[in-house]
Amino acid sequence: MGYERKRFKFEILFEKYFANFPKLFLANLIFAVPSLLIMAAFYFLSKAIFGNVNILFCLAGIVPIYPFYAGMVKVVRNTVRGDESFRVFRTYISGMKENFLPFLLHGVVISAVAVISFLSINLYINLLSQSWIFGALLFFCIVVVLFLFFATMYLPLMTVTFDLPLRYIYKNSFLMSYGEFKNNFFATLALTVMIAILLTIMLVASSAMIILIVMAILWALLIPVTYTFIYVFFIYDGMFSMVSGEGKKNFEKDRETADKPEKKAPAVEEADFSAIDVTKLKDTDDYIFFNGKMVKQSALLKMVREKEQSEKEVKQHES
Repeated sequence: MGYERKRFKFEILFEKYFANFPKLFLANLIFAVPSLLIMAAFYFLSKAIFGNVNILFCLAGIVPIYPFYAGMVKVVRNTVRGDESFRVFRTYISGMKENFLPFLLHGVVISAVAVISFLSINLYINLLSQSWIFGALLFFCIVVVLFLFFATMYLPLMTVTFDLPLRYIYKNSFLMSYGEFKNNFFATLALTVMIAILLTIMLVASSAMIILIVMAILWALLIPVTYTFIYVFFIYDGMFSMVSGEGKKNFEKDRETADKPEKKAPAVEEADFSAIDVTKLKDTDDYIFFNGKMVKQSALLKMVREKEQSEKEVKQHES
């Protein structure tokens, strides 16, 4: 029997990425339309208001862009976990519609974090020459920003995957920023390589206009979905196991409001339970895949009972 070497994680990443490239490419094109329009609007507004490109003002563009990013995350999530039968456009639209408001809030939070991080790091860099204390503060600031960056990888992925109240999504994202450090580190390392390649392309370009055009083309074709695919690939399994596997005891879950998901579930009367065996549902906090998301069995069982009760009342009223 021949020896089969253990494959590196990066090998599997490239294999899965290129095997699913048509779907990922289509998702990127869909996302590129609204995101490029919004970025262009903030770019020209910045020049009109400030006379030049104001980075802080442009960072605010994350807020209106982020709801459209929900569809991208859902498509990439399905691809990473091996789903094959989903339709890209339908999945993208459903992901965006189901998570529009939570992602709008995420956009506000991430935009604020980006602005504060930029100002803090820039301040300490300018103060470095005055005292070594500012060097220590700069190092501390960079470490904090790094862990905040780790947390922002979990926010969108957890939102499209689980029906948890937002406060738990934020709390668990911060817990996983250090609890899943190994996966976070490798995801960041891969993203750093990607960013280094983009910076190299920018350095080769001969003018600012060429850089802008090239980056716009790469954004429309590759950058958002490649960035998303990389971090989702590295963190999805760890995140999922912490919620529904052996990591439950270390993971803050919503046990007090098990039947009160933050996002509105489909109306009980309209819910379609034909895809699951309702007789096997248990009144537990274990998760089951339903309607494109992981939902607690206890919450789903409650929906089934409410629908049965509603149908019973309708029949009684008709009779």
